[in-house]
Amino acid sequence: MKDQELHAVIYKGRDVDDWVAVCIEYDIATQGDSPEHALEMIKEAVELHFEDITPAEIEHVDNQVGSEPVIKTFSIRAPSLLKH
Repeated sequence: MKDQELHAVIYKGRDVDDWVAVCIEYDIATQGDSPEHALEMIKEAVELHFEDITPAEIEHVDNQVGSEPVIKTFSIRAPSLLKH
């Protein structure tokens, strides 16, 4: 079986010790105790996601990223978020 190269964004959660990993192509997220553990966990989560998928469902899956992901920080105005 051929391997597929995917992309994960990994970051430390705020106010917790866990690291979060998000697969960009399939919008799947998980967490781990370290960046390396989070990467292992996201690989497992994506593989499990596709373990039971049918051939017909696979034909409709095409979420390839056309370039290396770029992560940017941005600000928003959201007074309702600031009230908490």
